[in-house]
Amino acid sequence: MMIQRLSRKISYAKLLLTGGFILYLLFAIASPIYAQRFEFSGSRKKQSIPFVLVKNLIIVPVYINGKGPYNFLLDTGVAQMIITDTTFLENLDLKKAQTVKVQGYGFGDNIEAVLTRNVTAKIGKATIRNIPTAIFKKDIFDLSNYLGIKIYGILGYYFFNSFSVKINYYTNKLTFYTHDAKIEPKGTSIPIQITGGKPYLSTQIKTDELGDIPVDLLIDNGSSHPLMMESLHDKPFPLPAKTISANLGVGINGIINGSMGRVAEIKLGTYTFKEVLTGFPEYNIGRSTMEGRTRNGSLGSDILRHFVVTFDYTGGSIYLKKNNNEVPKFEHDMSGLEIYVLQGIKDRYYIGRIEIGSPAEEAGLQVNDEITAINFASVIHYKLNDLTEMLKERNGKQLLIEIYRGNDKHVVLLRLKKRI
Repeated sequence: MMIQRLSRKISYAKLLLTGGFILYLLFAIASPIYAQRFEFSGSRKKQSIPFVLVKNLIIVPVYINGKGPYNFLLDTGVAQMIITDTTFLENLDLKKAQTVKVQGYGFGDNIEAVLTRNVTAKIGKATIRNIPTAIFKKDIFDLSNYLGIKIYGILGYYFFNSFSVKINYYTNKLTFYTHDAKIEPKGTSIPIQITGGKPYLSTQIKTDELGDIPVDLLIDNGSSHPLMMESLHDKPFPLPAKTISANLGVGINGIINGSMGRVAEIKLGTYTFKEVLTGFPEYNIGRSTMEGRTRNGSLGSDILRHFVVTFDYTGGSIYLKKNNNEVPKFEHDMSGLEIYVLQGIKDRYYIGRIEIGSPAEEAGLQVNDEITAINFASVIHYKLNDLTEMLKERNGKQLLIEIYRGNDKHVVLLRLKKRI
């Protein structure tokens, strides 16, 4: 039963990240966006640090109240800093903290969070004091098991608003510099608007059914997906002719269902991407009220990763410089299964969810099966990210999956299939 409960939670966490980091933490009853900023000490104006990239998501080391470093996701899709590791509730002085019920975009019970500004955060040589922070009383995301690396929280607006922030996805290097550093960003400049601590842009997409459409998108680099289209003219965004049903995300209090398909084109400045894998969540009329503005969808990191991206919140721009001449191809998982990790001295890999009618179901794989080897190579030779990429590598590719089901060992032939 423990593994069953955990597998469901990990399943939701994966959907959360691949379907758009739908984390509407607006905290209407909490404090608004304040003017606190990260600052360098002395005369320093610039710093570069490496980051870890897992499933298109950026993980950086952050010190909290002088302790750490702790792995945090760097995410333009959130405003307040979020701590997901519940042990911080025991270690921080929360005497003046406020406990609230957080209403999210989904279905189910509200989640309790502790709101505090009694936190000092440091990334590299830059420090911020009294940063508004939400600490969840329950780790509903299980990001560590989904990403295969311990995650303690999420850092967003307060970092991006403090600096011009350059993300090089090719070299895994993060460079941030003060606004008076007189460093000219390189690349195509696209205007952005900051609302509720989050960046938005206006652009154009094309669908086979509707032709060219002007759209407003949230820029969400904390989401693994390429694109999500949610609404058009205050109605659900029209689905393309070919889609598959999918769980696209999880909000603070529930799963978000929808469909997966493709958009013919999206333009970003001088760049055009074709046949873009796109999620179409069920329409929720209350989302724009929670966010404080209307939008058609969100732009995720599976597109952003093809650029050196510079965010300039105070200048109202994002700069995109192509990092290679590769023609991007956007592929959905071709197996129909998702894998999560139970971390320990030896990481163990389990199947958390299997899609109905998928190659994984046809092959006879089951939820809670432990994967021990692929093509006769032990999974200890792989990272979770490697296994995920392997499952969307090529249509028709065959994999021999060795699994344990209870005490019984099985070897299953899995043939990957492009489903969308």
